Amino acid sequence: MTEMSFLDHLQELRKRLIIIIVAMFIGMAAAWPLAPTVQHYMQRPLREPSITQKWQYEATLWATQKFPALTSRLGIEAKPPQVTPHKLNYMAPLEPFFVHMKISLITGLALAFPVILYQLWLFFAPALYEHEKKYVYYFVPFGTLAFLLGDLFFLNMVWPLIISFSLAYESEFLFSMLNITQFINFCLRLLLLFGVVFELPLILLILARVGVVNLDFLRRSRRVAILLSAVIAAFHADIMTMFAVAIPMYCMYELSILAIRIFGGEGRREPETAVAPAGVDVPPADR
Repeated sequence: MTEMSFLDHLQELRKRLIIIIVAMFIGMAAAWPLAPTVQHYMQRPLREPSITQKWQYEATLWATQKFPALTSRLGIEAKPPQVTPHKLNYMAPLEPFFVHMKISLITGLALAFPVILYQLWLFFAPALYEHEKKYVYYFVPFGTLAFLLGDLFFLNMVWPLIISFSLAYESEFLFSMLNITQFINFCLRLLLLFGVVFELPLILLILARVGVVNLDFLRRSRRVAILLSAVIAAFHADIMTMFAVAIPMYCMYELSILAIRIFGGEGRREPETAVAPAGVDVPPADR
């Protein structure tokens, strides 16, 4: 553990922020040619059935094959999911270009995420003991993996549900004219949110290992976690999105408790100092 003054902390923070910003710009430049592919993937729910619709069809097909009499009596029929293709529209001349920039920025952030995590770790490293600094070897790779898993979970499970729920309101009297900026902004905002939410188990596990939180505190705070999940999810307009955000968020909290129970250890402890015989001076441990 290293003692630093307030000005030293500010200088260290500035240094880390500069490196993070440079890494993000480099990542954005690398992600620029990938932006159309990413946008195409975001628009999949406008062209293809969601994975849950496919699962529902396969489950119904299995049930009709295994129990034809029962499903016929109940009126259950296996119908392949169908989606009417939709296109996004834009109203301003440079609107697609600015959307391209936003997608490149967020994709570049994902590419630079290992650097961002490492710089954050270096900023907090002076407050850790030497034996605690080894956690960086777990924090950076697992933190990056958790962020990517959160984004993939959102794009493949949650985002198609949200879009299919929205398009379900179409009728002969009502049709959708989805704007590209609003569509992409909504998707990117939730991408960042799910990426951060999936970091929660790793962050709480490390905080438990260094003694900042403990298992009993997290168990007692379940109601607060439910409330915070609902409050964060309430910033989104429709009830479907609220549930799609709040439920995975609280599941990550429960996964954090499970991870701490298995890997949490005994919390933060200073390195033990050897007891010297009488009359022998032992220098203090470096901190």
